[in-house]
Amino acid sequence: MKTGKITAKLRDAVPVCLMVEGEEVKRYKNIELPDMLKEVEMKDFRFNVPADGKITFEIYYESGVLPEVFPEARTRVTRAAKAAAKVEKAAHEAEAPEEPADIPAEEVTALAIIPEPPAISQPEQTGEVMAETEPAVDTEEPAAKNTEAVEDTEADKEPGTMEISYNVTGPRRKELATAIGEFIGMAPVYMKAPTYGFAISNYILDRNGTLRGEENKELVEALAAQGFTAA
Repeated sequence: MKTGKITAKLRDAVPVCLMVEGEEVKRYKNIELPDMLKEVEMKDFRFNVPADGKITFEIYYESGVLPEVFPEARTRVTRAAKAAAKVEKAAHEAEAPEEPADIPAEEVTALAIIPEPPAISQPEQTGEVMAETEPAVDTEEPAAKNTEAVEDTEADKEPGTMEISYNVTGPRRKELATAIGEFIGMAPVYMKAPTYGFAISNYILDRNGTLRGEENKELVEALAAQGFTAA
C-alpha cells in the first residue's frame, strides 16, 4: 500500500515517523509530508502512544525503499494566502490585453492555398486622391470630343487584356467572384481594406464589380450564360 493512502486519513498535526528496521529515519508532520513520499510503498504502520501522551504515527518500510536524501517538508498554504493568490490572479487577468476579434464569417473566403495574385498596375483610388494626382488640363488646346476620348481609352489598354464593368455589389458580387473561380478552377480570395476586391488567379474583381485581367472570351460567355452581362 502507498504511504499516501494511510496519511490522508490522519489529523493534520500528527507526527509521521518513517521507520526502517525498527529505527526512526525521518519525521514529518502529516501536513508537511512531501508528495514524493506519499507514492512510496510501505509494509506496515501503527500508532505509538507513550506515557507522556505525545502520539506518533509510525510507518515501516523495507530497507532501500526510502530515498537517501529526503525532500524538504511541504509548505502549508493558509486559507488567507490562497484567497490573496486568487485575487492577484484575477487582477492579472483583468489587465491582460483582449484577444483580437474574430473576422466576420461574411468576410472569410474559401480556405484554400492559392498562389499570390500578381501586382495590379491599376490600383483603386478614391475620388479625392485621383483629383490630386490627375495632370492639369492644357487650356490652350480645344477639349476632345467624347468619341475621341473613348478611342484613346481603348488604345491605352494593354493588348490581350480586358476590363468589363458588371456593376454588381454585395452578395451579387460574391456570386460573380464564385462563378469566375469555378470557371478557371481557382478559389476567389477576398483582399479586404483598402481595395475590398476579389483576386481570382490573375483576375481582379474590384469593389464596383469591374473585372480586369487577361482577355478570355470563353469566360465572358460563361458568365453571360449565368446572367452576368456588362453594364
